[in-house]
Amino acid sequence: MTTTLRELFRHNRWANEQILEACRALTDQQRATTVEGTYGELGNTLTHLVRAESFYLKLLTDWQPPVRWEIPGPFPGIDVLLERARFTGERLVEIADGIDPARAIDVDGDAVPAAVILVQAINHATEHRSHVATILTQLGVGPPEVDGWSLFNVAELRGTAPE
Repeated sequence: MTTTLRELFRHNRWANEQILEACRALTDQQRATTVEGTYGELGNTLTHLVRAESFYLKLLTDWQPPVRWEIPGPFPGIDVLLERARFTGERLVEIADGIDPARAIDVDGDAVPAAVILVQAINHATEHRSHVATILTQLGVGPPEVDGWSLFNVAELRGTAPE
């Protein structure tokens, strides 16, 4: 069954994959780029984005990531980040509707409603994808379109796609 929450997490998974793929051909020097107002170095931002999604999935399901990357630390590589992002993204899509939004989850000793973690997962990823897009733009690399219109290819749905 398709629900709005599942679609939001489906978009989140897709957008994370798009932003990671857009960074595949970057050099080590380019991944070390930072722009004021962003999280930090591009490579660290990508790692942080995927690492945080692992954390949210752990909170919601007790899943343990096989590796926890340190930031700063060695860049794990796009393929490694993509593999984890695909796994966590798909799991979040799968579980989104089955989680009681009021269920209390222990986050550093505080009882936090599951709904807060779900909202945070999407908000956090959106914010850091924007940081990556900003840095890519400063590097002269066009960032991918990761908005909802692009995922659903609204022009095609309307029959108005450019030929």
